[in-house]
Amino acid sequence: MRASLVKGPLFVLVVVSLGATGCIRMPAATGPAPAPVAKKEDHTVVEPFELKAEWAGPCARAETVDVDLGNAPAAFVRAAQCQITGQEPAPELVEKWTSRMRDEYFVRRVDVVRALCTAAKRDCKLAWSDPWVAEPDLGGPPQRHTKRDIGAVLMFFFDCPRDTNCQMGWANTHAPGMNEKVPSLSAKPDGGAPGYYHPNNTGFWRRELSDARYAGLSFLMPNAYGPDIEKGRLKPLNDALNEVNKEGDPIRIALFDDTWTWGQPEFGGVDEYRDLWKHRPDLTDPDAAAQKIFDNKWKPFFSQLDKKYWYRFAGKPFIYFYNAGTLEPRTKAAPVIAKLKQLFKNEFGEEPFVDVDIAFFDDPAMPDVADSRFKWMTFDIPQRRYRAQLGGHVIDHAMVRWDAINRDRPGALATKYDRCVKGGQILERVLRDSHDAELLVLATWNDLGEGTGVGRNYDYYVDGRWLPPHYFMQLIRNSQSGGKDGLK
Repeated sequence: MRASLVKGPLFVLVVVSLGATGCIRMPAATGPAPAPVAKKEDHTVVEPFELKAEWAGPCARAETVDVDLGNAPAAFVRAAQCQITGQEPAPELVEKWTSRMRDEYFVRRVDVVRALCTAAKRDCKLAWSDPWVAEPDLGGPPQRHTKRDIGAVLMFFFDCPRDTNCQMGWANTHAPGMNEKVPSLSAKPDGGAPGYYHPNNTGFWRRELSDARYAGLSFLMPNAYGPDIEKGRLKPLNDALNEVNKEGDPIRIALFDDTWTWGQPEFGGVDEYRDLWKHRPDLTDPDAAAQKIFDNKWKPFFSQLDKKYWYRFAGKPFIYFYNAGTLEPRTKAAPVIAKLKQLFKNEFGEEPFVDVDIAFFDDPAMPDVADSRFKWMTFDIPQRRYRAQLGGHVIDHAMVRWDAINRDRPGALATKYDRCVKGGQILERVLRDSHDAELLVLATWNDLGEGTGVGRNYDYYVDGRWLPPHYFMQLIRNSQSGGKDGLK
């Protein structure tokens, strides 16, 4: 387990990750082989996006080096060397790096730039521009031909354009609006003031909800820490739901209860509300622990959202309860979950469907209390997904992308020993293999630091080409509209 501290003026966040980090092609899965799948054409399209014209010079030194300048590998290497040194690269240098980008999956654009800066003995200031002409809206949901719902965990604990979880160099791929206001994040689809990629901006929620709806998702699951939902902070989300769902086929909301915040001193001392986060609920006192969690997480979350926008699984409001290593002892967790469900029913008149992290199944009574179970990190599972079949329901969970090296080792180059999934290979397999599930949960929709997202980023670069910002959304959309055959 590794942790990195990211600070900013509003929040302090320790990001916890498991296992190796960085960027290599995932090895072939072990265990039973899936049924053979014929090689297929890539049915994703670039439209409605359009690349800006290829960079052609002039060759000149730049104070800030744009990592995203140049579309084709050779044009990119030339653009990088020109910006760094002001001189044309030798043909051998262009061939070296284009070959490495082609043959060594772990080599990213930022690695090439940093290596060239080191060779030039220059401490480079970097920037990442949007290579696309515009960031258009994508349209309505697909015509579904599968019984499976799909949802995804949505991160919103960041403070763009400031540092908290929004430094451009902290992520390898970038969402529009991280470092400057953009028209595509206005609160209204037909125009309005440009906005930042920030949860206080209704346009942030509108964009994520409308993109998820286009992809064919049934719901997004905001990753709630606690301080990020205090004092009416979810009003922009509710406003965006009202806007996006005017057209029918609504996108809905579930709760991802991230328990990391409990016991973190960084959140204490601001006021009485924030001070409570310094004190972890004690699971040996189930009544007090459940009351504290409910009053500060579950109740404020659902109270701020119109009930018609709650995602329900098996007719019940859906909650993921995640283990961040802060709530102990895990062997006493079942009575707390049972009490939480009762408190929810007392407050809202219906019992929730609670999907519990497998770590809390250290309590042998948990199978009788939890409605389902999930495993957060799935790269170590041969099938690359975790399937739960508790209570007669079939729910799959999968993490399908990863590139956290910029977050975990700032300024370092990726190596062949690092983990990375840049493309859609695992997502395609998971979509294909989970067709018989009732629900598939993706981890995540938009985690920029860990690089696990499948939502709109403008600089996905794989195998020497830009993937359109909606590339992964198209894979999901095609699977939902085509059923089992959607990714053949």
